[in-house]
Amino acid sequence: MKTKLSLLGMYSLIMFVLLNCQKDDSDLTSTHTNAKLKQVLLFSNIDSQDPISIVEEYEYDDNWKISKVSSPMYTNGTIVGTIKYDVYEYNESGQLIKIMNYNANIYSPTGFINLKNTTFTYSTEGTKIKETIEYPLGGITEYSDFEYQNGLLSKIEKYSGNKLESYTEFQYDKSDKLIKETLYASDDQCISYTIHSYTGSLQTKSDLYTYPTNAHYRSINRTFDKNNNIITLESKELSLYSSMMSHVLRYKYYE
Repeated sequence: MKTKLSLLGMYSLIMFVLLNCQKDDSDLTSTHTNAKLKQVLLFSNIDSQDPISIVEEYEYDDNWKISKVSSPMYTNGTIVGTIKYDVYEYNESGQLIKIMNYNANIYSPTGFINLKNTTFTYSTEGTKIKETIEYPLGGITEYSDFEYQNGLLSKIEKYSGNKLESYTEFQYDKSDKLIKETLYASDDQCISYTIHSYTGSLQTKSDLYTYPTNAHYRSINRTFDKNNNIITLESKELSLYSSMMSHVLRYKYYE
């Protein structure tokens, strides 16, 4: 029982991180060869051959844009249901404008309930400038404002209601590769920072440090195939106080 509960806890935590990091980018699954992501699988460690679960499954429309992302209920190697799914909407210009999130709920006539909607606002040049999250059941709204310098994302401010909660600043090298992200509280106190490392043009490593102790909190390593498609992400938790667990994600693509 303890093992099952531990795996369930790890799955839930990774779902939270993965989905919140990826939800705002409809072109996330595109690479230099336009490969389209099919599944993201969760493993307990880098040597494991048997997945714990399927974190996400991707579906596409006729234009090969993401139309739906599902999180299956996975038991003993078999999909037995759906935990949640997201539906993607685009405008006439092909820009992602809305993601509607539905979670399984036995009390709903459809079996699912709409818990969260995320909408995106763009500038006249087509750059994303705002992301708004609405929670229909609670009447809560959050939003993030995006700022740019020289065509590169420089700052994201996160608000709850009209109150600033936190903000993140981004730094780049001379080749315009992102090398550092720094998270600040609303009072300008640094919370943490992430250093990104590259092999050629590929971001192969990210290291998270907490401030002010500069403690090495988390290390993420990525591997890619010959066509620059990400195939493995290994996240190692380095702090005893981390709420996450070390894990491995593997990525499968449509042929």
